[in-house]
Amino acid sequence: MSARIAVVEDEAEIRSLIVEELEDEGYEVACAINGQDGLRVIQEFKPQLVLSDITMPVLDGYGMLEGLREIKAFHSTPIVFLSALADRRHIIQGKKMGVDDYVTKPIDFELLLATIEARLREVERMTAEKEEQMVKLYHSFMAKPQQGNRIKPALVVAQEWLDIDQIECALNKLGVPFIVHHRGSQLDSYLREKAYSMLIMSQNTNDRATPTAIKHSELFAELKIPRFLIIEDSKAAQDMSFWDRFDRVISLDCATEKDIEEVFAVHV
Repeated sequence: MSARIAVVEDEAEIRSLIVEELEDEGYEVACAINGQDGLRVIQEFKPQLVLSDITMPVLDGYGMLEGLREIKAFHSTPIVFLSALADRRHIIQGKKMGVDDYVTKPIDFELLLATIEARLREVERMTAEKEEQMVKLYHSFMAKPQQGNRIKPALVVAQEWLDIDQIECALNKLGVPFIVHHRGSQLDSYLREKAYSMLIMSQNTNDRATPTAIKHSELFAELKIPRFLIIEDSKAAQDMSFWDRFDRVISLDCATEKDIEEVFAVHV
């Protein structure tokens, strides 16, 4: 699955050129015409990086950035500002608000693509570091002296920007530790070296859709542990062709924390 990039730009000609360049490089692109529209598009499209103009009608880039950082799922989404206003004052203001980089207009597309690649590599590095910390927690937990019938951790493989608070709270209430990873392409590596009590996956992961991830997995079909699929919107059109590979589908928009806890409790 290619990286997703949201482009927020009010000038149609510039927006079109950016989209063309990004799509030629294999990126998935969604567009917005101002900051207010950008907040909506970003929450729906869930990009791995946002390119945004600063000076826009309705809501400017700074206002959009402020709104975006208030949304838990997008606290760490890289933001690159596109602007002719790249003087020291604007750069300092943006940096204080959490802007990750600047590209000035007129756009040097070679520089823009290099900036995007660098920021996406940084996202991948940070994701890998988080996973390494999770693995350390796993080994620390498993190294503790056995206390009764200790439950093995659950493996959660989900998009980094997906709100899984209900899942985590339900597991905590049941006393089930968990490891959270984000890359579907690494599913077998997660499963091969460690033992888990259950597998919980979202429909998409950071780098690969779940149907593709389980199709290419050598271990998924042989798992003897419960497998749960989590979806975000029960009313949206869904690819259900792979749902029978899971023991239960949990829809986050209609299942309460208690519902989720009851589903997991049967298998604990």
